[in-house]
Amino acid sequence: MTSRPLLLAVSVLLVGCGGTAPVVSDGGGETDAGSTTPDGGSVVQDAGTRVDAGTPDAGAPDAGTRAPAAVGCVTDVSAGHHSFGCEGLTYEVEVSAACALGGCGVVLDVHGATMSAASQNKSTKLRSLAPPLGYVVVQPSAASLLGVVSWTPSLDDPKVWAFLTALREAMVINPKKVHVTGFSQGGAMTFRFLCAHADELASVAPVAAGDGQSLPLALDCSFSGAGAPSQQVPVLHMHGTLDTLVNVTKGQQQRDAAIAGWGLGSPTVLSTSAGFTRTRYASATGTVYEYLEHSYSVEFQFAVLGGHCLPGGDDLIANGDLGQTMFFSCAAPVAFTWGEQVMAFFVAHPRP
Repeated sequence: MTSRPLLLAVSVLLVGCGGTAPVVSDGGGETDAGSTTPDGGSVVQDAGTRVDAGTPDAGAPDAGTRAPAAVGCVTDVSAGHHSFGCEGLTYEVEVSAACALGGCGVVLDVHGATMSAASQNKSTKLRSLAPPLGYVVVQPSAASLLGVVSWTPSLDDPKVWAFLTALREAMVINPKKVHVTGFSQGGAMTFRFLCAHADELASVAPVAAGDGQSLPLALDCSFSGAGAPSQQVPVLHMHGTLDTLVNVTKGQQQRDAAIAGWGLGSPTVLSTSAGFTRTRYASATGTVYEYLEHSYSVEFQFAVLGGHCLPGGDDLIANGDLGQTMFFSCAAPVAFTWGEQVMAFFVAHPRP
């Protein structure tokens, strides 16, 4: 059995990296793709295809038949930024004026160990990126364990899912647009939710997933037997090749488990450069599993983290929160911003 100090040490370290490929290689040159337009009206996907921005769907189930109203810990359903305390955890929720009317999608964005909802948002920027596209954003903060902020799966998974369920009811969320992303421990939670709640999820985007509870690190979603997702869900999965906390082999093993479990076909390289490669696998029914590896790293002061970082964020020393001890945005230059890429993927992959 792993000792408590060792578990704590691992949980302190596991906080993850994220990103997706916004550049498409045609064999001769590279073209920009995968960023939002200046007006936030649409998103450019990896091959340069414009997709619907995902504005609130007035035809969604319940939308237009009842107004948003408080449910459980979700005591305020008005537009703006809200902070809710529930069962010992804190949830930061961003609601646009349009989403306050109901019918929007929702994105759950989960941080890693030593982090908070605030530092996660500095690395993903989803509070500003997602609402204009028709999504409520939920960013939970874990409680402190012996002085270290860390997720405990057996205790926290049920709490976070229960809050998300209450929020979905309160805000009259479109059930076809429920998405989860997370970094490091948050990436592990994302995979666990995929295993446990696939029938309620539209698509997911885990990054540098590691739960911090097991050594060696176990798969967060087995994709086989009793631990398999109940159905296939589109996945955008990222891991850094230089990650020194959650080695890239963990990400590759998790990817390979999905390939085997879902019978995914041969890989197709969507985009590549000196800093990343983004590959797509697809099942016979058309479900996509996109896997992105990047070679970016954190600022040199935190070299122990290596490539355990989120491209395009500004969770950096000069922009950190009071008391913040670790910083997880990749050092510039990087070719893409994770938040933009994950939103492009989510917009493109609602539930059928």
